[in-house]
Amino acid sequence: MLPDTFRRNRALATVRLSLAQLHQGDIGQATATTEKVFDEMCGAPLPRRMRSLIGDFHRDLITLAPGSATALDWADRYRTEWSRP
Repeated sequence: MLPDTFRRNRALATVRLSLAQLHQGDIGQATATTEKVFDEMCGAPLPRRMRSLIGDFHRDLITLAPGSATALDWADRYRTEWSRP
């Protein structure tokens, strides 16, 4: 329920939530939650701390679900968003 002006804080909380979901084994929900971060940031550059957490998510996802369709779809989105200027 953070106000719109706290977009970065909301995005950081969302990444942390997705990491918790991932570590609880809910891979589909975790990737869906993490994708909301990119929508929340609306193409704005991701702060370093957020990039680090998303990187942690990516590494943990490919460790926990290598080769799964969910992980492969996430990896495509991750590469697209990560390469954004």
